[in-house]
Amino acid sequence: MSKESNHHPPADTSATVSPTLRSFWEIIKSDGPASFVVFLVALPLCMGIAIASGMPVAAGLITGIVGGLIVGVLAGSPLQVSGPAAGLTVIVYQIVEDLGMPILGLVVLLGGVLQFIAGALGIGQWFRAVSPAVIKGMLAGIGVLIFASQFHVMVDDSPKGSGLQNLATIPHAIFKGLSLPSWGPPEEREMLTDKLRNIGELQRRQISLEQSVAELAPAEAQEALHPGTIGTGAAHLRLDADTPRLEQLVNEQQAILTALEESVERFESMPLKFHSPERSERIREAADQALATTRQALATLQSDGANVADAMATQAAAVTAMDQLQAAMKNHNWAGAIGLLTLAVIVLWQSVAPRKLRILPGPLLGVLVATILACVLVLPVLYVAIPDNLFRDLHVVHWSVFVDTPWVAVIQAAFVIAVVASAETLLCAAAVDQLHSGPRTRYNQELAAQGVGNMVCGLLGALPMTGVIVRSSANLQAGARTRWSAVFHGIWLLVFVVGLSTVLRYIPTASLAAILVYTGYKLVDIKAVKQLAKYGKAEVVIYMATLVTIVVWDLLTGVIVGVFLSGIRLLYNFSHLETELQIHSHPKRANLDLAGAATFVSLPKLAAALEQVPKGTHLSIQFQNLDYIDHACLDLLMSWARQHESSGGALSIDWDGMHAKFRERKVNGGLRRHVSQNGQPEPEHVTSADS
Repeated sequence: MSKESNHHPPADTSATVSPTLRSFWEIIKSDGPASFVVFLVALPLCMGIAIASGMPVAAGLITGIVGGLIVGVLAGSPLQVSGPAAGLTVIVYQIVEDLGMPILGLVVLLGGVLQFIAGALGIGQWFRAVSPAVIKGMLAGIGVLIFASQFHVMVDDSPKGSGLQNLATIPHAIFKGLSLPSWGPPEEREMLTDKLRNIGELQRRQISLEQSVAELAPAEAQEALHPGTIGTGAAHLRLDADTPRLEQLVNEQQAILTALEESVERFESMPLKFHSPERSERIREAADQALATTRQALATLQSDGANVADAMATQAAAVTAMDQLQAAMKNHNWAGAIGLLTLAVIVLWQSVAPRKLRILPGPLLGVLVATILACVLVLPVLYVAIPDNLFRDLHVVHWSVFVDTPWVAVIQAAFVIAVVASAETLLCAAAVDQLHSGPRTRYNQELAAQGVGNMVCGLLGALPMTGVIVRSSANLQAGARTRWSAVFHGIWLLVFVVGLSTVLRYIPTASLAAILVYTGYKLVDIKAVKQLAKYGKAEVVIYMATLVTIVVWDLLTGVIVGVFLSGIRLLYNFSHLETELQIHSHPKRANLDLAGAATFVSLPKLAAALEQVPKGTHLSIQFQNLDYIDHACLDLLMSWARQHESSGGALSIDWDGMHAKFRERKVNGGLRRHVSQNGQPEPEHVTSADS
């Protein structure tokens, strides 16, 4: 009998993509409940990550669906669950800011192509060849950025820009969120809540319209928003007034303007006690500005000979004006209370909840409590803005994106997405393998499956995906045994999106931001620093350098710095030799301890230690702590031994053992050493594992 293991029961290896080898009922019984638990974990995270990435909620939910229905079937890690990941929010947000939403789809698509090619070429294992200090530092840096940006969103405010700016302004966000809320009569709270919902929905529609306008000529739109990225004159492309697509955009802009006029008129007709006269005046000024910019955006789309630069400028102005109107109406104190309540529920649930009940995810419970309280009290905070049909918020990659786009920037961004997503996925797969005793991950298959998933997400204009440890560990803890749990969780998400999407409108955005604040805190993982410190201060230095560089500059620069420092440390370890010489006068004896690697680089240090040995001394060389010695150092020792013995000295050294240190590198470089039945070591050629 084998010893008991803390791992989960082994997954059924007979379960493949086709369930014919075991009854459908057995699959439902084991993987059905687990899939529903994973769905409950994934739902708030998909929405929160989308909002943190500057994308519509639909983008996160669709990525979760693709991660279940497509990647779940193809995955090389059967019990890993894929979906939008917090680790990519910073990258996606920056891409959206720099290149725009239409081009994000192309970036994700190309990133998926790179992943698929890497998996097909069998280099999946290479993505794991990164120092743990770099990986943990990268995740910690991302965690700091997520924590800092979402802290502002948790009080219904906007991120301030760079990571340092977000960190520096956290005290101001705390001041906003902790001020005493104004209660007001129920009818005013209900009216203000209704107005916030309406303005939020109109802002969502205006952002979607801006993206649709940009899709008519993505490169020119990019030049209009960020001059100099494409080239002089590119943004002066004329819009074709006869295009049916443009007519649809004009109709949508007219509908937004009409709804905004009606909303502002109703708002101004009701006297408010909830706000001070000064704040009411700011709201009216912001409303007038929103009306003016929206009318200008409509006029530009309707005018003959309008160009992309004019259209994008007026669209951006309309979006900004609606954002300012919404900002004037926000109640940061109530949002802060909702965020703190969500955090408190998450922490308390994971601390004091009975073990059997912890299968219910804390983030979901926190969102449920916050949503119920916000709805019962009719709190005037920001709520999730979604269309009746979530698929309307998706923007399938238009052919014009392929024809005319800033390819250099797109390829660079796609490379970053591919590398970070692949590393996070395969590291997650390795962690999942440690949690169960079933089939091991086939890394190349998993990488190719992730590539297929990201290609689909890119075509749909959704978020990029990775394997996610939070969902995967929940999957195992809930008793999942096959890949069908991940597939079923995608079906649950799809059913929810199609049939119950309007329920999401009751969720406060502050509650979703609180989940991301908690996620960012967990990504920093102080315990990881203590673990790295066990392997030396250099590991901690690499961790901190990666973290700080990511926060101060950007993710790619931080990873490059971390990898560079890891390479320097590797070279140092490989070439560093430590010598300790102890000389005894009576009798004339000496001991020389060697540790590290004795290579040609360390010849001067070894020679200097030998020169300190007095003539006529009996020298004993200890090399138990020596990892490797090359031919150059062996020659030096043998040459010195002859000279020392000729002057009346003596040398004690296990030459057979020393030569074994030299031969060991050759053996380890191409052979594995196995023990035969008679207990003697026998070499065997290394074969590549099926990954």
